[in-house]
Amino acid sequence: MRFAVSGSHGTGKSTLIAAFLAKFPGYRHEPEAFEALADDVELTSSEGPTPDGLEALLDHTIAMLAGHPPGSSVVFERSPVDYVAYAVASRSWPEGAAERFLEGSLPDVRAAVRHLDLIVLLPVSSQGPPPRADDDPRFRKRVDLALRRALIDDDHDLFGRPDAPRVVELAPSPERQLAELVQLVSQLEGGR
Repeated sequence: MRFAVSGSHGTGKSTLIAAFLAKFPGYRHEPEAFEALADDVELTSSEGPTPDGLEALLDHTIAMLAGHPPGSSVVFERSPVDYVAYAVASRSWPEGAAERFLEGSLPDVRAAVRHLDLIVLLPVSSQGPPPRADDDPRFRKRVDLALRRALIDDDHDLFGRPDAPRVVELAPSPERQLAELVQLVSQLEGGR
């Protein structure tokens, strides 16, 4: 099973993945692209990566997905759709940059999600981890809304094919998320 844990920054993706891996040590973990590329990713002053930085993160993530054939047991921290959401949510990019990013990246994202069997969304919630002191809570919420629209509402027409992954939003409560994820993975593995 190849699945990704998506969510705005600070929603508990790493914590959930660590708990999942403790129960399923046979799974490989692919950390989010920023962990591998941090020194090479240009950041804006307030809202994460610049358009070029976000493109580098997306390209890295797509390459990592392509490196795991069907039947692999791997969990990805972030999906390609996360980077679409960050572009949509950005207010600090130059005018028109988000539209150009989407125009150039959506075909690649649409193709890349076929390398996943499942994407789970961790919502921003008052029950979840508190935001870090240096986070802009409005930006975090905009990313969450953009992810929900991209993943759940399929605003960018990424999931309309039979080979698209299943997309599920997990409960806002971190205490329930692991149980829900384990149940989903077990169901989908049983259907292979």
